[in-house]
Amino acid sequence: MLKPAFREQAVKAPKHWQQLACGQWLKTQTEQELAPHCERLYGYHFARVGCLTAELELPKFAVAHQFSVAEQLHEQVQVQAKSTDWPFAEDALDSILMVGQLEFESDPHQVLRDVSRSLIADGKLIYVGFNPFSPNLLTGLWPGNMKRYPWSGRYFSKARLLDWLSLLNFEVTVQQYFAPSLLQQRWGILQAGMERIYKFIPQSGALYLVVAKKREFPLTLVSERHKHRQVRPNLQTAPLANQTQPKEY
Repeated sequence: MLKPAFREQAVKAPKHWQQLACGQWLKTQTEQELAPHCERLYGYHFARVGCLTAELELPKFAVAHQFSVAEQLHEQVQVQAKSTDWPFAEDALDSILMVGQLEFESDPHQVLRDVSRSLIADGKLIYVGFNPFSPNLLTGLWPGNMKRYPWSGRYFSKARLLDWLSLLNFEVTVQQYFAPSLLQQRWGILQAGMERIYKFIPQSGALYLVVAKKREFPLTLVSERHKHRQVRPNLQTAPLANQTQPKEY
């Protein structure tokens, strides 16, 4: 978590939710969490980034055109492209949804910069990421789990993502954790315990959701009248250092 975000080689991202531990359960949890936020989306173009995002079943919302973008071939992907070679022009998209995408990128900073560039002003970025502070990270340390999804990816904390978004002039409107689990299907009793812990410690959720709006701050032009006007200090009212009164003789 404290290492630089850039790495020479990226881990290949999963193509299906079934490749993840408790993948179907995570998919259902993600769909339920995204539903109320997607219903508020509007505009003309909505992009889903990644194979996991392409498989989500989302409710209908007021966006004229929605499509999926992924590097890997997938039956539900309409545009095949790398995240590092983002094919969309500036101010071309109204909203973008990404699920577990930065965790498998070699340069997540560049991905966010390209995504930001393609969003219109006040466009929305919705991101679902894996929480590095969740107890399920400990189960990933077991032999054989380190190379499994989702533990094979690089986890980034929600705070770190928020810092990146602030540098790109995003205003975060929603941030929350969800899906408490150890990602072990045979541990039913412990799963119930995780849900109780989550009520008191929301940061224990396996996933987190961030909804951010792209802001563009307009520049205020200085009129010619104010530009050429010289400001003269009022010396009569300005205090003088070591000011003394003349003596009377």
